[in-house]
Amino acid sequence: MNSERAIYTGFEFEVMGFPAIAIINKDLKRMENRFEYDHSVFIDIIPDVYNENGHPEEAEYDYLNEVEKSIIEYLETQTQSIHVGHVTLYRKREIIFYTKTPETVEGFLNSFMPQIGRENNAEIEEDAEWENVAGFYEQL
Repeated sequence: MNSERAIYTGFEFEVMGFPAIAIINKDLKRMENRFEYDHSVFIDIIPDVYNENGHPEEAEYDYLNEVEKSIIEYLETQTQSIHVGHVTLYRKREIIFYTKTPETVEGFLNSFMPQIGRENNAEIEEDAEWENVAGFYEQL
């Protein structure tokens, strides 16, 4: 599935008293073979500049979006991965994928992420039932 043609939806919620915003690919809820992508990929990026809610300020927001687009472009064309969306939390952007090729994704992230100039972390784990994002898809 190409995220450029996907339909995303957004919703707001709170985490530890701070606003959070999720932008989620709603087309994946209807995708019949989505469970074949059996590893979750959570990429956390800490913004350098943020407002009182911990969300990135405009220029930082734009930069994080460009980083996310670069990751999407590589993972969707060079690996068997699909972009679920992202969540903006207090002082953190969390970019979410599911993949069939966790080793390839890990290799890319290990080489790409040091170049972005922001503190970051990535976690890849088996999640064949998509439990890590079930709360988002239950709300759609």
